[in-house]
Amino acid sequence: MTPLIQAEQAVLGAVFLAPGQLERLSPWLRPERFSRPVHTALYAAMLTLRADGHRASKAQGSIPVPVSWVTETVASKHTRSLTASYAHTLISACPRPKHAVVYRRMVLEGAIHRSVARHAMRLHQATRADAFRGGVEETLRHAQVLADLARRWDSEPRPVAPPASAPAPLAQPLVSGCWLMSAGNAC
Repeated sequence: MTPLIQAEQAVLGAVFLAPGQLERLSPWLRPERFSRPVHTALYAAMLTLRADGHRASKAQGSIPVPVSWVTETVASKHTRSLTASYAHTLISACPRPKHAVVYRRMVLEGAIHRSVARHAMRLHQATRADAFRGGVEETLRHAQVLADLARRWDSEPRPVAPPASAPAPLAQPLVSGCWLMSAGNAC
């Protein structure tokens, strides 16, 4: 299992354990940011229950979460294929419910990586197609999309200076049964 899937499970488990955290998560985390469809559907169901005024979603602190929160989320129209045992797997995947904001950030970073990879693949395909056609229009359009993504995430590309010098080897390779040192001494 990848760390991204573990982060998705942890954030969903945190919301199962402390539904009041949806207030802090929902402005940033949207259902389509999850990589697995079941996670997308489950988070959408949680947001729907919160919007419908489920009493658990208003609870703050260490108040025991009503079982109805888990059962109604699992039984929601958004999550038909979800089983109760998977919901409990999500709950057990959350080591610390208070860290839901950190798990949210991991999920968002995964979504950013997937988006950049998808657009980079499109840029590559457009570049090859433009090279075949003898134009650059599609390449420029896809390059602009990547530049817009970088600006939106405040991560403008920055040039990196090459290293000043390569580190010198400590010893030269074994030649005829002995090591030759940097000073040129032979065995």
